Order: sequence, then structure tokens, then C-alpha cells
Amino acid sequence: MGARMSGLVRADGRWRRRAAVWVAVGAALGGLASCGTDREVTYSGGTLEELVPDDEARGRKLSTEAMTLLRNAKSVRIGVDMATPKGRQKVSLHMDRDSNCTGTFDSGPAQRGDLIMIAGGSTYVRFSDEALAEIRQLAAGRGPEAAARIRERTALARGKYLKIPTGTGSGPSMPVNSCDLDKFTHSMPGSPGPDDVIKALPETRRYGTDVIPLVEDKEDAGGDRTSVYVAAEGKPYILGVVAVGNGETMRMRMSAYDRPVSAAAPPASRTIDISEVGPGGGGLFEV
Repeated sequence: MGARMSGLVRADGRWRRRAAVWVAVGAALGGLASCGTDREVTYSGGTLEELVPDDEARGRKLSTEAMTLLRNAKSVRIGVDMATPKGRQKVSLHMDRDSNCTGTFDSGPAQRGDLIMIAGGSTYVRFSDEALAEIRQLAAGRGPEAAARIRERTALARGKYLKIPTGTGSGPSMPVNSCDLDKFTHSMPGSPGPDDVIKALPETRRYGTDVIPLVEDKEDAGGDRTSVYVAAEGKPYILGVVAVGNGETMRMRMSAYDRPVSAAAPPASRTIDISEVGPGGGGLFEV
């Protein structure tokens, strides 16, 4: 696989893995096991009971329900918008537990487009016209031979999906490792530390609907802050996460719970088998 294609896969996989890490913040909300050791305790009904403020008790209940809903979901769409000092990157994936997946990615210049994965098998990646133009621009600086070669290859790829069979130079960062909802939910960590406190704030509007923010009791020493937004009406599905820390801001949207993932192979006329492009399928966009 060519350097540009490999860069796309590495970057796209990296940000989806980061999305999984960030949504794990929500998982931490579901595992509240303790709220510190300085609570007031009362004796009632023959047992010692911790006196937990109403907003914390509600936060614990909602976070536990929200994580149960996510763990039991048959499918979900996850969108991540990540802003860092080095730039901004986006990815949106609709995935299910059979490793069907569709989505879009924007990992910066020459790394933009959409993808389809079918049951964890063949993956189809299509670069946007903008990305292909950026690839040609990069090639122009490598001399006339490289520029001519890339013009030919990007013309071949325009509007077409590159078919990448499983195991064809995929490596651990191929989308197959990011498009499986089972892996996504099972990779979440367990309970938070014993001093973590999550509060449910008053209902507000976000994402065009009523939500309840679940927040940490206070910022940590580094100023990191995470807020999870769950649906205020009906079941408390996680609808979004906002995390700020280390100079980065991550905004995540979660939607389309339990909706079927429409992952189908593109028509043959719109597909290029990457193994047929060059030796071992490599060199497609090498400049």
C-alpha cells in the first residue's frame, strides 16, 4: 500500500481509537463504586447508609443506565471532532456488532474521504476530490515524473473506491480494528477512582434536544474537564461528550442507536482492487 494510503489509514485509525478512548470517559461514569471517604454516614434500617447529595445520586443512576444502553446497543453512530494545536481532524462512523461500518474521515490534507466495511472483511476507501487534488499538489514538488505518475493514478481513483481485502497490508491500524462495536464497548475501562464524584446538572438544550449534563465534581489539577450529555426524555442514551485537556478539545456525538448499518459493496464499475494497482497493491499514491 502506498505511503499516502498508509498515512490515511494510520491517521484515520488513530483518531477512531482516540474516539474510543474519549468515549471511555462515559464508561467511567457508569462504574461509580465510591464517592470518597469523607461522606456523612447515617444508621437506617439496621445498616449504615452513605448520605449522597441528590445531584450525585442522580448522576450515578443516569450514568449507569446510559452505559448499560451503550453496551447493549446493536449499533451506534459516533462522530468525533478533534481540535489540537496541530490542527483539526474529524471522523464519523456508523458501526454494528457484526463489524459492518460506514463513515467519513478528514485527517488533514490528502487524507479525506469515506469508507465502507462489510462484516469485518473487505474495506472500501474513496478519497474525496479535494484529497486527490492535494495529493497531486504534493507530487508536483517531487519532479515531473512523480507528478505525471500521480496525475494518472489520481485520475484512475477519482470517484472510485479502493478495495482493500482484509490482510492486504492492513496492519493493526486498519479500520477493521475500529469498526467493531463489540471491541469498542469491551475496550472501555472499569470504575473510576474512589474519589471521583459525578454530578447531574439541571436539564438544558443541546444537539437540538433536551439533555442532562453529567460532569465531574471539579476540574483536576491539570484543568482537564469532561462533560457527558444524556437524553433528558425517554431512556438516557449518551448523545454527546465534550472533553478539554492538554491543549486539545474533543467533541463527540453519538446517535442512530440500534439503527441498521447499510454497508454494501460498491458496484464493480466504481471499484478498484488495490492489489491490481501495483506489486503487492502498493505504490498507488507514492510520490
